[in-house]
Amino acid sequence: MSASCRAALVIFVCSALLSIPAPITAQTSDAASLTGVVRDASGGVLPGVTVEVASPVLIEKVRTTITDGQGLYRVVDLRPGLYAVTFSLTGFSTVRREGLELTSGFTATINADLPVGDIAETVTVTGGSPVVDLQNSRQTTTVQRATLDVLPTTGRINHLAAIIPGATLASAATHSVGGLDERGQYGIHGGSAGDNAPIIAGMTQRLQQGAAFVFNNLAFEQVSVETQGMNAERSTGGVQMTMIPKDGGNIFSGTIRSIHAAPSWQASNVTSELETRGLSSTPALKKHYDSGGALGGPILRDRLWFFGSARFQVNQQYQQGNFYNRLQGTLFYEPDTARLAYSDDYFKMYGLRLTWQAAQKHRIVASFDSQRNQFLFGLLEIFPAGGALAAPEAVGAHVYGPNVLPLLTWTYAASSRLLIEAGASANIFYNNTIRRPGVDDQIIQVTDLDRNIRYGSRATGLTHAGGYRVQFNRQYHQQVSMSYVTGSHNFKVGFNYDDYREGLPGRTNDANQINQARSYTFRGRTPQSVTIWAVPFQTEQRGRDIATYVQDQWTMHRLTLNLGVRVNNLNGSAPETTLPAGPFVPARSFPAVKDSPNYWNINPRFGAAYDLFGDSRTALKVSLGRFNPYGAAEGAAAPGALSIPAANQAASTTRTWADGNGNYVPDCDLRSPVANGECGPWSDLSFGQIRAGSTRYAEDATSGTNTQFYNWRFSTSVQRELAPNVALNAGYHRTWYGGFFATDNLAVAPSDFNPYCVTAPSNSQLPNAGASVCGLYDLRPELFGRVDNLVTQASNFGDHSRVYNGFDLTLNARLNGGAAFSGGLASGRTVINDCYVVDSPQQAREGFCDVAPPWSAETQVKFMVIYPLPWDLQVSAIYQNIPGIPRAASYVASNAEVRPSLGRDLGACGGRVPCTATTAAFDLFPQRTEYEDRLQQVDLRFSRVFRFAARTRLQGAVDVYNLTNASNVLNMTTRYGPAWLNAIQIMGGRLMKVSLQLDF
Repeated sequence: MSASCRAALVIFVCSALLSIPAPITAQTSDAASLTGVVRDASGGVLPGVTVEVASPVLIEKVRTTITDGQGLYRVVDLRPGLYAVTFSLTGFSTVRREGLELTSGFTATINADLPVGDIAETVTVTGGSPVVDLQNSRQTTTVQRATLDVLPTTGRINHLAAIIPGATLASAATHSVGGLDERGQYGIHGGSAGDNAPIIAGMTQRLQQGAAFVFNNLAFEQVSVETQGMNAERSTGGVQMTMIPKDGGNIFSGTIRSIHAAPSWQASNVTSELETRGLSSTPALKKHYDSGGALGGPILRDRLWFFGSARFQVNQQYQQGNFYNRLQGTLFYEPDTARLAYSDDYFKMYGLRLTWQAAQKHRIVASFDSQRNQFLFGLLEIFPAGGALAAPEAVGAHVYGPNVLPLLTWTYAASSRLLIEAGASANIFYNNTIRRPGVDDQIIQVTDLDRNIRYGSRATGLTHAGGYRVQFNRQYHQQVSMSYVTGSHNFKVGFNYDDYREGLPGRTNDANQINQARSYTFRGRTPQSVTIWAVPFQTEQRGRDIATYVQDQWTMHRLTLNLGVRVNNLNGSAPETTLPAGPFVPARSFPAVKDSPNYWNINPRFGAAYDLFGDSRTALKVSLGRFNPYGAAEGAAAPGALSIPAANQAASTTRTWADGNGNYVPDCDLRSPVANGECGPWSDLSFGQIRAGSTRYAEDATSGTNTQFYNWRFSTSVQRELAPNVALNAGYHRTWYGGFFATDNLAVAPSDFNPYCVTAPSNSQLPNAGASVCGLYDLRPELFGRVDNLVTQASNFGDHSRVYNGFDLTLNARLNGGAAFSGGLASGRTVINDCYVVDSPQQAREGFCDVAPPWSAETQVKFMVIYPLPWDLQVSAIYQNIPGIPRAASYVASNAEVRPSLGRDLGACGGRVPCTATTAAFDLFPQRTEYEDRLQQVDLRFSRVFRFAARTRLQGAVDVYNLTNASNVLNMTTRYGPAWLNAIQIMGGRLMKVSLQLDF
């Protein structure tokens, strides 16, 4: 029996055993539910009351249950929408509660008092929907379709971070003005943005995100964002973004939408202060439009519904100061000032969803999404911090597609209490990095050191981010769960299986993955060096994550406990790989790697919600849970291998080149490692092979129970209904991490390093200008270059901590007439301490290894407002006040600066006299202590609705993004020198868009 089969068997048996003592229940976290207690006029509980829940969003129309001996009832697995609840019992009048609006993940408490009377007599009760969840301990922000349609977000799901206090983008570079960037993951409460999990039908779709796959907002009814208190169904503790797809329904309905922006509608926001920081212009809009439509309705009424959608978007932005090469096809660069470089992104997406009530108790949902997207050189590839500018021809177009996401779910309501669910999905995508127009496989990349520019073609590495290649990834997910629901218990057991695969057996990229398998470095028109590449190159890896979970939601009067545990096995491997010979390397074979890693994790999840005053208006909540990242390491998109032998080879080697005859051809044997002809020796003698001393992993880093990187998340909050549809929430949150790795070079010891100091430059912008910078260490010369790296647990060397503490204060209100407010304040800070020594004592440098940033560095104010005006006019706005990006100063000290304090040359000098080219790099002041100015952004929308029939309306809107034309820096040069703190990227200038949306 294979290891994966044994792991699956063990987990399945564990889940079965855990489920024996109690009845089985479930409510998927993306569904809504109803609960409550039914009493008579004297206050006594009423068992045996028939409770019917009806809504047009249910294909079966009505769900029915009966109250238990305590008068409690519970109905789960409800789609978001409007509901009516009917309570009936012989000898009592029937009570009907109407107009209840349920949202994703929310458990509404609806109690009823039945008066004595004829069952045929119905008492109808109307009232607002509950806004306080008295059952769940998790914290959720739900954005409905109607809200997405009226806010100045253009409906983009990835941009919900703009309205969630505390949500922080993974990279400030993806901060979007006007939604011109579809990317952007975010974390919250000290969590990693890499743990962000998009979820559809209860299944995580982590592989399909970013530029590779853009979720079509036209296909979703609402989005629910879980930020704290996740239950045992969730694999990670990061932001869980649950998207509720539209089903269609018994009435044909649809949407047609078009959004447009013109270049003249964007303002310049380059200030004189930015000009002094080296920025003369910013990316300017070239073209932007976003058009799409959706249609849904019945194929067979009450039996088979459909919903289809399509969307096409184009984003193009000029990249000021970057021009096409007038001499493309030669080895030289001359800017063609008539042809300004521009990014060119497009997204084509199509989707179809079918909902089938196959029988009275069986519901089957099938969907298929297909996309073909292009992401053409992001700003950071064109203007990398501290790197060379890339001419348009020297970047690659990432063409993702065909990318497909098929999904199938089956729901079996065996009884009013027993529910069985199963589902499967596949994430399949291609990443084709292709040549730009004007580039063929004969054109060699050249880096001009004088101009600091790369041109010709693309050659910065062998991964998808560095050359031309095809990468084929797929991930398969299966899950099954069994549920049993009573009035006081909601107990669930489930099983998940994720299988990830990268690469195709026997398929490699061709030898021109790097054009001519070489790249050149010039100074002006004088050759300096030639780099040769180990192509063809390809990697393969496999990963699987098998998990089971058990959880119960147990209600005892005013207290509801949310208890659960999740057990999983994560296994990664890389198959034996054979790569064919290339221009400069022979055929290569790399051994298989198994069980790298093979982790077992036991993650408890605890929570409680308490009806503080017994009036169903105030909830006191607390939660505590342990979580792991989705992959083997923090931020991984999928489970995979820690070590891939083919990826550990020396991918390139560089040799000096003196072009004596001026023919611009390296007249030497490039395959020979020794100096010959016009060329010096190889800089890396391991070229094309696995390097001696390549990183290895200790057993404690690849196997064991609870040895994988993890985090604990604690939260406590009070939620209070101030008035109908108005709720105030105050909470405290703490997140702490463990399971850190450390890389130990076994060839050296801390005693092999000698200390030295340097003097910081006299620059008034440095907090320590002119001061002595100490705590720096250099390896002894005789040991320089010796490498025998072993990755092991950091706890073997000392304590490594990363702890976040923070609080939120938010207000959510939906007022009569359509007005709404949501937002508040979030403040906190993350303190990191890694003051232990593995090899160099410099790691424990005082003031640098234990950093507590100011609270202002993670303090945010965000809110959204929707306000209706007369004549069907409406205004809405989003305000963000978030921290500026951190400053840093990486200093490169020459050997001459270091020698007086060190008492010798740097170890990297290798005995060369004089030693002038060797340097040492270090930070002049601790990171996360100095920050840019805070970013304030105001986005505004004015809209008007024109009504043509009962169900037909046209909404016209004008959006203005970055109303104040702010120009905060999003990326800068952090290497100390003449360009230090120069702005590389700022937020986009004020932008206007117009849109039309027809709903029918």
